[in-house]
Amino acid sequence: MATKVNATCPYPLLPKSQYPERGGDTNARFCVDIPALQIPDCCLPCPKQNFFYRDEFTTMIHATTYVNLVGIACCCFMLLSFAVLPVEATRRHYLSVCLAFAVLLMQMSFVIPLGNPENQCYDAVTPHDMYSSLNCALSGAFLLGGGWCVVMWVFLRTLSLHLQICWQVVPGRKFFLGSQALGWSIPVIFLAIALSMTGVSFRFGESCHINSKNGVKTFWGPMLAMAAASIVTQSITFGYVMQVYIRSLFEDKPSGSHHTGTSGQFPSNSNSVRTVTATRALRRIKRVIELQWRGIFIVIIILADVIYFSTVFLQFDGTTQKTDANVQKGIEWLFCVLNHQGDKNKCLDIAAKLVVNEATAFSVLFLLSFNGIWALLLLGRFSIYPAWGKLIKDLFTRKKAADEFVSYNARRISDNPASASYEMLESKRDASKTHSTATDMSIMKPEPTLTPAPRDLSSLREYNPQTFTAQLRGRADEHAGYVSPYRDLETGHARTMSPPIMGPLYPYGSGQEEYIGQSLAPSPAYQRSFSPYQDSPRGSPVDGRPQYPKEVRIGVAK
Repeated sequence: MATKVNATCPYPLLPKSQYPERGGDTNARFCVDIPALQIPDCCLPCPKQNFFYRDEFTTMIHATTYVNLVGIACCCFMLLSFAVLPVEATRRHYLSVCLAFAVLLMQMSFVIPLGNPENQCYDAVTPHDMYSSLNCALSGAFLLGGGWCVVMWVFLRTLSLHLQICWQVVPGRKFFLGSQALGWSIPVIFLAIALSMTGVSFRFGESCHINSKNGVKTFWGPMLAMAAASIVTQSITFGYVMQVYIRSLFEDKPSGSHHTGTSGQFPSNSNSVRTVTATRALRRIKRVIELQWRGIFIVIIILADVIYFSTVFLQFDGTTQKTDANVQKGIEWLFCVLNHQGDKNKCLDIAAKLVVNEATAFSVLFLLSFNGIWALLLLGRFSIYPAWGKLIKDLFTRKKAADEFVSYNARRISDNPASASYEMLESKRDASKTHSTATDMSIMKPEPTLTPAPRDLSSLREYNPQTFTAQLRGRADEHAGYVSPYRDLETGHARTMSPPIMGPLYPYGSGQEEYIGQSLAPSPAYQRSFSPYQDSPRGSPVDGRPQYPKEVRIGVAK
């Protein structure tokens, strides 16, 4: 702002003749000619927004830049999570990834001036445009291109949801390729058209925006048309959901009046097929909404921001048009400033008629800055934070080798081969202990399972005579002599073979004698074998109890 009175123009105006049109956005100059006061063409100093808003408004606009930094950090964190973490933790989808990247592009436009704080003005009365300032070109390109990308991917996401719910079509590879082609090519095309035919310049805030000349035809009109298509598609989808829900509630149900008179028959209902169809459709819709409710909310929020942003800036363009009403308001404000010796604070109520309301302008920039945070809250999941903790822990923690049964001798070469045995790696014995015995060593056994665990054949197990199993085997060999606690029948002869199957007392007649034993020849002692089962005379009752001689002792244990 100028600090002294100019020789030809009253304070705070500056003469236009001293600043020829050499660069910058000369169409954005705020110049006025008042022949009645014999004042030549005088222009308002750049940036002109400082004269229409309070001094605190500039600080508020600058604060939104740091909100954009937080939004950029959220988008970068989410994209990095999509790239590094497993899909089970992020549930990533190309529609979510591309939408998050589009939001990041739009957020970048508001932080570029923060990295390179360049003056917004080409000279004292002319603001920079994309040809005179690299900051302006980059911030404007990111804003227009990022806004177009956001609108396109919002539309593609809305279309995908519409196909799944209304048409029961799951988008596949063709939809993926088509969305990638349209989602990035259309923003590039319209960005080139907007920059070449309209251009960007410093008009409001710390970033460059599209100029008012042909801005509706090249940028605002097509983008609002695409946003309207998204709103219509989303509205049709919600309308279909409500129709299915209401139909499932109010459709005719089977009633007892439809009985045919036979008590054993089921009631008939002509609308049963339609009822089942509506119920199944409602269940399918619920599943889709449960999976994509986050995407639905982010679509609604971004569409609301885009429409609000477009409406406010179109209103701002309307205030900058050179119309009779705007000229009359400008002259009224100029006389107010001149009468108060350039004190803008005395004329803020009149200035509010020339520009967008201060609260409205700040809310637009703040909502645009908050889109990155919304993207993290709605597109990201809480499971990504434990997944990051696990990933960082695995990076700084050495992985332990898997527990296996391996040969103890294969892992440790001992000087004393007698002390070698195979054990689990977890149970290492103290070197001071002596060889294991049956009383001081316990065998480690796995817990019983329904299916036996597969045996690991990769490690060799060698036989060692000093192991516990070998000692048990040796002790068993020493006590191999086994004495039965039962005595044989006291017949006075050694029992060497089984008695013959056939004999003189065989009840089924005579036949060839067969023996069960090692020898086919009967022993002399058993030529006359005794059978405890004696035949009774014909016609007498049969006693089934066996009959033995009195001197025989049977099965007497020690």
